[in-house]
Amino acid sequence: MKIAIFTDTYFPQLSGVATSVKVLKDTFEAHGHEVYIFTTTDPQANKDEDHIFRYESIPFLFFKERRVAVTFFGPVVKKVKDLKIDIIHTQTEFSMGMLGITASRILGLPLVHTYHTWYEKYLHYIMNGKLISKETVRKLSRLYCQQADEVITPSQTIKEVLESYGVTREIAIVPTGVPIPDCCSQAELMDLRHKLTLSADDFVMLSVNRLAYEKNLIAIIDRLPNLLKHLPHAHLVLVGDGPERKNLENAVASRGLGDHVHFTGAIDHEKLSSYYQMADLYVNLSTSETQGLTFLEAITNRLPVVAYASDYLMNLAKIQPFGVLLDHPDKFEAAVLEVKANSKEYSSHLDQLIHHVSAEHFYEQLYAIYSQVQPRKSLVTDLSQLTEKLFYVPKMDQRMGYNDKRNKHKKD
Repeated sequence: MKIAIFTDTYFPQLSGVATSVKVLKDTFEAHGHEVYIFTTTDPQANKDEDHIFRYESIPFLFFKERRVAVTFFGPVVKKVKDLKIDIIHTQTEFSMGMLGITASRILGLPLVHTYHTWYEKYLHYIMNGKLISKETVRKLSRLYCQQADEVITPSQTIKEVLESYGVTREIAIVPTGVPIPDCCSQAELMDLRHKLTLSADDFVMLSVNRLAYEKNLIAIIDRLPNLLKHLPHAHLVLVGDGPERKNLENAVASRGLGDHVHFTGAIDHEKLSSYYQMADLYVNLSTSETQGLTFLEAITNRLPVVAYASDYLMNLAKIQPFGVLLDHPDKFEAAVLEVKANSKEYSSHLDQLIHHVSAEHFYEQLYAIYSQVQPRKSLVTDLSQLTEKLFYVPKMDQRMGYNDKRNKHKKD
């Protein structure tokens, strides 16, 4: 099977969508399929990328870390046709997603779309939520999803959100899986702790995020002083970077927590396993996650979790408990202490969850969807017809209301 993935964000950009697309590409290629990524240019991208096509783009006006394609659809459609693609899978509702829809319509290819982001939670990035209303988000989301043959969401919550928007397409819940990592050596993990000025006896809480307002990292920092009364050797390691970093650093300094909170900055994804494995607990109080790939990465690295109780995490906990899920941040300290006291029990549960959240399970579910989606009827049978069909201008006599038969009668 030849699969074209259309996404506005891909490595070296760091995001849950980029990670999900990378997992898809790697697992399908491991099973003998061909996967091609259609995405935006990036100044930091490797010049020699296999099966990745980048199209001219500019930074998004309100979110400079992301980019928007500014290319014409013709070369994109031609590339998809030349590659003899079997199915198109869009991962964005913006520029590259629109190009994916166009290629699907013109070439008659089946279109699957994954709706990753609960945009109503992110409107504060655009003029503090004053430019685009929630109703506009709902209408545009519905309009885009209705173009797909099948829609995928990473959680039951997002499926229900789309249904409330009026999306009537078939919606499948397919959480992204993650690769099962190798175990790091104890020497490597201790070296990392020493690098972070941590000792073997310290209780290390890890959080991997873009340092942004909606990740609610301040809630963890606010509760750290009280936790330290019960657990004086507790430390918080924040992996990632973003617009809130300076504010978070100021909050840490004002609370006198400089010796207990460690900012690492952005870390290459390939190196993250050692961070998960050197920690004792994964913590996250974000309320904006549609799935949260970092939770799955924690689980596959056998790291228990304390987080808000989303629908996805609660359903996962029904299979095997992997930590403590909260309904209020005030319960954070008690949850941390409970998991620490029962760490061996949680470790045994994590072993039984790993396949369920693995990239292999993700592949099995996604391949079943790809195999069932039916091809569309092609808009054109040859690309040479494209300009004529899209930009057709009637001849002068037709614009004047005459046709060939009437003209012939007048001549006679």
